[in-house]
Amino acid sequence: MLFTRIFYMGVCICWLLPTATVADVGISPGVSRITDSTIISTIISTTSSTTGADKIDPALPAFIKQVWAESPAVQGAQAAIEAAQARRDGAGRPLHNPSLGLDAERTNINTGTIGLTQTLDWSDKQGALVTIAKQEQQAIQAAFQEVRRSTALEALTALVDFSTAREMQKLAKHRMQLMQTLVDTATQRQAAGDMQALDVILAQVAYSEALMTQAEAESTLSEAEAALQAVSGLMQSPSPSSPQWPSLPSALALPSAQQTESTTFETLPKLAMLRSRMDVARARVNLAQKAGRSDPTLGIRAGREDSEMLLGLSLEIPLFVRNSFKAEARAASHEAIAEEQVYRDAWRRARAYFAGALARYQNTSRAWSVWLAGGQQALREQMSLLDQLWQVGELSVTDYLIQAKQNIDTQEAATRLLGEARQAHFAWLAASNQVEHWLGLAQHDIETNSGESK
Repeated sequence: MLFTRIFYMGVCICWLLPTATVADVGISPGVSRITDSTIISTIISTTSSTTGADKIDPALPAFIKQVWAESPAVQGAQAAIEAAQARRDGAGRPLHNPSLGLDAERTNINTGTIGLTQTLDWSDKQGALVTIAKQEQQAIQAAFQEVRRSTALEALTALVDFSTAREMQKLAKHRMQLMQTLVDTATQRQAAGDMQALDVILAQVAYSEALMTQAEAESTLSEAEAALQAVSGLMQSPSPSSPQWPSLPSALALPSAQQTESTTFETLPKLAMLRSRMDVARARVNLAQKAGRSDPTLGIRAGREDSEMLLGLSLEIPLFVRNSFKAEARAASHEAIAEEQVYRDAWRRARAYFAGALARYQNTSRAWSVWLAGGQQALREQMSLLDQLWQVGELSVTDYLIQAKQNIDTQEAATRLLGEARQAHFAWLAASNQVEHWLGLAQHDIETNSGESK
């Protein structure tokens, strides 16, 4: 009776504690205590290995670099940068080329002339085109960074899903082994007359349920790995000696006060891209206004008419009588206003997303830290006490199944909590434009404009 009271007291304490860890651990009835101690030590080693915050596997940055190298979206964005540079170089060239003219006339008087004409960029349209090309290049550079950021986030998210599915598969496998051992032990005790047939049937039903759970976990793992391969463009070799998917940190540090500043999100490449587009639209207004200004054309020609020399000058000035191009200028002005509103909308959404991602990350990381601090120890004590009571025959199959299921369910809940904490962590890094910094990768320099926020 004393053992029973101690056991139920431990169970009540465990129900009040936060959810459990991702270790491949559990209770093994009917096996030696050395095996249980080994499993307990696995929990301790898992906890101690995650006491440092944000310890990144060196293979993780290399994995993201490889994802970028294999990504068609990143390669396409890089090609767009090269195209923008070519357009910027072209915009720096003179707007008008000179024209060469030849004229010959054979009548009673033979006449021949040669002339050269040049249209002058009197209103500096070339300067406006250079400004547009520069701002477009900045926008495309920012778009390239946005593609890198979103590609890295997608790969990290898929990696989290795969890691969570893999841990759930391990727990499902352990549950199946646990129930199989329970069936074997119950059968042996029934043969010895220490257990009823109903208890053996109950253990067999639990074993069948564990098999179905394992099959579901295997399917989920296959789907998660296929999704990871699709996102990354990489295939994992089945060879045991081949590199595995990179591991993710289990201990996540809370963001510092500087990292939680409300203006951190303003460095997002998407916002930088929209600021540059606003400047492009404003530059197009300037260009449209200059399109309504005349560019004179000067010409000089020389020739001979019989024995006399000819020399002439010409001046041509367009007359904007039928079309003053004011409608185009008004259209460009309204387009600039539209681009500004697009930026304002994106700024508000980015601010809201940043605040939500930060709150979610703080909540999940605190819950995970609480579990690391005390929940695993309670799980270890529960497992040890449960094994002792089972070995001395103080528990029925029903009581053992309830507590064993609660133990594994707690581990599964902890696995899901860690997955949520990792997802929230990466979402916050993406919302604050810190993914590459967190990975230790140098971010490409981006020319950005301040623009108007809010």
